[in-house]
Amino acid sequence: MSNRVALPRTIAWILLVFIYYLAAAASFSGFFIKWHFSETTQYSLPRMLDGTATRPFVYRQLLPMTANALDSVIPQRARAAFLNKLVEETPISNPIQRYFPGAADAANPQYALRYFLVYAMSFLSMFAAMFAIRAACIEVTGDRVAATLTPLAIAAVFPLILTEGGYYYDMPELMFMALGIWLAAKRRIIPLALVTAIATLNKESYLLFVLTLVPFIALRHSRKQTVVLTGGLLALAAVVNLLIKHRYAANGGGVMDYQLMSHMQYLANLRNYVRMEMNYGILTTKGFNVVNLLLVVLLVRTGWRGLPPVARTHAWIALVINVPLFIAFCYRDELRNLSLLTMTLAFVTCTTISAALSQATARYGQRDTAPTPAAQPSATAGPSLRSPRGGPVTME
Repeated sequence: MSNRVALPRTIAWILLVFIYYLAAAASFSGFFIKWHFSETTQYSLPRMLDGTATRPFVYRQLLPMTANALDSVIPQRARAAFLNKLVEETPISNPIQRYFPGAADAANPQYALRYFLVYAMSFLSMFAAMFAIRAACIEVTGDRVAATLTPLAIAAVFPLILTEGGYYYDMPELMFMALGIWLAAKRRIIPLALVTAIATLNKESYLLFVLTLVPFIALRHSRKQTVVLTGGLLALAAVVNLLIKHRYAANGGGVMDYQLMSHMQYLANLRNYVRMEMNYGILTTKGFNVVNLLLVVLLVRTGWRGLPPVARTHAWIALVINVPLFIAFCYRDELRNLSLLTMTLAFVTCTTISAALSQATARYGQRDTAPTPAAQPSATAGPSLRSPRGGPVTME
């Protein structure tokens, strides 16, 4: 007998927001415990805010520029009150410094306010990414229940992807990728163009991600329209990318590092497939650990068949673009650089959850329809919870 309760829409959304908030908080904390904002490096947050960080890190300017802009319009009295509050009873009065002693820049009066702003925007990006992933999964798979559960899994796994580094722009990148797919599938080209420009300012790799959106754009446009729209989005991303690179052309570092030989040597060493690390304060598998690879294989094996053709084409395009670049130019075992495949991970996770829920429903549905002995009347029995037609009563 089913005992499902029909939940009013408003209450359902309140509960969903609360659950997603907690999941995003746990995920963001898992990232921040490991990496903070790259204190003591050549690409620390103060250097990013000043525009003096090394390339290519300095190109990721969306949050630093936003923090600088907000800082410039905050009244001096409010800024002074905030800074005074932080030093009232150090480190207790500074929540970041109190819980994350390694985040030393959060206590620097010159950068503290902007540090808190980037901290908040990074978390809010993770929070918003969960809703964007849900929307994209609903649009692609049509299973609202599985799509609602999928962001919880992605948020939990996200800190594990940040194996050799983690940065404030990783959360906005996830949000923009999910949002881009949803907008492309919904045929909202003008908002998609705006997202493309902003997302490229956050991280230049979004220019490549635009190519993976072609299958979704082609869903509701002719071939000629798809070519024109994709070309326009690529041109827009390229202009943003060139402008930002021109602005920081004199900074140290380079556009990218050639890592092919060292990466191949790393992948050829079998010991690297049993590495472990700490996540959420607990020992977990790391990077290309054989357990992680097995889990991905199981997910793809289970979920791939449930993906619509448009999602499969998106996955193949992302794979062809991302994997060679990852091996040739990215640091060893740094899974975050396979970011073009993150939404494919979300989609196969969604279809796997959907398959598991369908299997469970079928199994318990058979039990519910099985004949049961007639209940004997009892003088102490309460009122029946079954409708006159024999079905369960829905609680509104």
